[in-house]
Amino acid sequence: MTHTTQKVTAGLVFLGMRALDIIAISKRIAHTLDQLGEEVTMQKCLSEDAALLRTDQFDLRIQIERKRHVDRLDVPADHYIEVTLMREFGPPWADAEPYQAIMAYALAALHVPLAPDFVQWIEPGALLTRAEFRAAITPPQENERVRTRMRRGRDRLPNVEDAYTGLQGRIPHGKNHSAEDAERLRSLRAAFCDPEPEDLPDPSDGIREETAPLRLSVWMMTFTLAIFALPVAAGLMVFNLLRGENLRLASQTAALTGLFMSLQASGAMAEAVDMVRGLGI
Repeated sequence: MTHTTQKVTAGLVFLGMRALDIIAISKRIAHTLDQLGEEVTMQKCLSEDAALLRTDQFDLRIQIERKRHVDRLDVPADHYIEVTLMREFGPPWADAEPYQAIMAYALAALHVPLAPDFVQWIEPGALLTRAEFRAAITPPQENERVRTRMRRGRDRLPNVEDAYTGLQGRIPHGKNHSAEDAERLRSLRAAFCDPEPEDLPDPSDGIREETAPLRLSVWMMTFTLAIFALPVAAGLMVFNLLRGENLRLASQTAALTGLFMSLQASGAMAEAVDMVRGLGI
């Protein structure tokens, strides 16, 4: 009987020495797997440089290496975090994209706190800089973050092609974009798609108070505020009409307005401003 181990491997490349904690790294990846709906049934540190995470579907091994040779780099990496997703039992993968997506999210979970110099994707020739990897996983405009996540996975990363093309000119010994690179690019783009993307609620949902007495209280507070600071009350009215009445926001607005009015009346406004500047805020 033949036994075939299926696996995909990627990693993070560090050109300088780093203080890497295998426990913290494994916990962060385990949290990411939990968010993806993959229940971690076992989490074990094999050594100071190795850890194993196990689910019902696969094993995920984490290995920290030193002085690792990386294709397309002239010097070895001082530190290298290798992440390997393995499946030793069960039928062969009919479609490897879901597992590549899990790998992509695992690397993304480590990318922000560890800030690697390069990200080694599944194939040795697919080496992304830190900026290019960030461009691949970050929507182009922060203010459209939630709306972007509500789209299907293939619409989430419009800049992957540009990032991968820019790789050719930045990585030492880069070569021209070939058919093999194009296929690798399609694999990378598909890997960052959500396996089961879910619609997220609009951030404005739930701002409006649920009961009529609370909404009426907001309007009463707004009208009272208009007696003392009409411009501030006008802005609050516009917010109430567009986003909904929120008692907490109205209370904070009234409190801040009263604070600045008190400072102005007592002649302490200049001192308060000087104090804030002294704090470097």
